[in-house]
Amino acid sequence: MARLLVFIIFLTFSFSGNAQLRIHAGGGVNFSNIDFKNFQTPKVNSATNYFISVRPELGITESISVGLDIQYSRKGYNFDDANADPISGYRFQYLDLIPQAQLKVFKPLSLFGGIGLGIRTSERFKIGEIWDQAKIKLTKPTEFTYVAGMRFYPVKKISIHAQFAGTLGQFFDVEWTDAQGNIIPNVSTKLNNIQVGLGYQLY
Repeated sequence: MARLLVFIIFLTFSFSGNAQLRIHAGGGVNFSNIDFKNFQTPKVNSATNYFISVRPELGITESISVGLDIQYSRKGYNFDDANADPISGYRFQYLDLIPQAQLKVFKPLSLFGGIGLGIRTSERFKIGEIWDQAKIKLTKPTEFTYVAGMRFYPVKKISIHAQFAGTLGQFFDVEWTDAQGNIIPNVSTKLNNIQVGLGYQLY
């Protein structure tokens, strides 16, 4: 998978001829949540976080472009009942590298999708009103994700986008056990993220 990602990034910036380079910068909000399967947890609520991004893009044709979305983003979730567990929420900081392809459906609207690599830079948990750095990390240091979304261009150089992203593998890198210490098989953990942002074409 890592080799495939490097190959996609290489292809993204290997086009020549009439390809037109554009550079976009932007930011916005993440609405993220965690999905547990085959494991009972307190009710989880989504958390509102943020991202900032830079996206070099190559226009291959009038309708098709490829790019590399580079994001510094915070994701996480909260527990609905803060008293159900000493830890009431988690935050994860990531550097995301997301090669993607975009198709212009009609003049102001485009659809895009891709597969990217998230590099975790920090992991925090909340007890009471205090956020603390996790000494023992529960998540993997890197994670492959998929994204799909749309961009709307209301005026020249300005874009508004909405996208959905989810982890391809297991989000938590732990072994799950019950109260007696028995291993619980087939536990699935996926981090999902809805992102809404505003972008500006710098070049």
